[in-house]
This record gives sequence, structure tokens and C-alpha cells, in this order.
Amino acid sequence: MSFHSIITGDLINSRTVETSLWLPVLEKALEKYSTSFSIFRGDSFQLEVKLEDLFECLFYLKASLKSIEGLDVRLGVGVGSIVYADLDIKRSTGDAFIFSGESLDELGKEILSFKSYWATLDECVNIILNLSSRLVDQWTVNMSETVKATLEYPELNQVDLAKRIGRNHQSQLSKELNKANFGKIQQVIQYCTQELLKYAN
Repeated sequence: MSFHSIITGDLINSRTVETSLWLPVLEKALEKYSTSFSIFRGDSFQLEVKLEDLFECLFYLKASLKSIEGLDVRLGVGVGSIVYADLDIKRSTGDAFIFSGESLDELGKEILSFKSYWATLDECVNIILNLSSRLVDQWTVNMSETVKATLEYPELNQVDLAKRIGRNHQSQLSKELNKANFGKIQQVIQYCTQELLKYAN
């Protein structure tokens, strides 16, 4: 069986921000990781992501939308089979879609959730996501912009990255990444990706 990862999300506080501000940001973020995505019901979306990109994509989506004052996003992840893949992702079916929808529905006060065929993996990943989401909750607009740019341009050094996002000094960018606990977020991405690929291969 081949396994697929589906993210279903909805924006928090989207009605308080002009659609023209967040929609292009959301579209760009979805296009970075997926060729199969849909935005529906105004501020909900769904996308298929490669397994190896899944966890980076989650934090990139968070950083992208939190870079807009007042916005945030809830994300439910499902990893499983796809039994029918349509050009319109909303018409596709399979356990990956079911798990993703259930993850989002069961979020409650959490803002990240993961569900797959493997209960042991689910338990481990969800503990890590719940803890790391506490770090993400503290991101300011500036921190979110910096994390977003760092994930967007991994090939750039901090001096060039600071210039690209309009920071006066490299030290400012470094301070924002430290405050955002970006090193720990990178560890989360790496560890969760490794664990998922172990189960899926």
C-alpha cells in the first residue's frame, strides 16, 4: 500500500482581516508544497503533501498565516490510503482524507492534530505537536515572517536573508529566530518526518 498525507485546515479570525490580505499568502503557501489543493467555504482548505514535506509544511503554513496580524490556522493531518484521486481534491476519497477531516474535527483547544493507521505514531506525534504548538502560539508577526523566510530560502545565509525580508541587521533576524525557538521547531520537523517515514516504508 502507498501512503499519502492530507492536510485540512481552517483559518482563525479570518473575518477580522481583509480577504485580499490573507488569500494570496495562503495560496502561495499551498502552492509551495502541493500541486493538489483546494480553498473552499471561504477560509477552509485542503492539500496533499509529500510525506517527507508534511511537517515542514505544517509549520510553514503556521508561519505564513501568523505573519498577518490577528490571523492563525488550525490544521488536521491524515496519513493513509487514497482510493480515488480526482483532479479536484474535494472529490478524492480514501482514509487519508477521512483521517485528516477527523483530526480537524477533534482538535478542540489544540491547533495541530495528526492521525494515521499507527496508534503508537499518532500518540508520539500528537504529544510533540501539542508541545511545539505552545511555542508557535508565542510567535509575533515579525517572528512568523522570519520563520517563513527561513523555511522559504534555506540556501540563504542570515545576512542575505535579513536583507530579503527588510531587517536592518543580521543580529535582529538571529534574535527573532531564537525567540521563535526555531532550532527546536527544526528538531520537531526532522524527528517527526523520520518517524513517519519509518512507519510508511
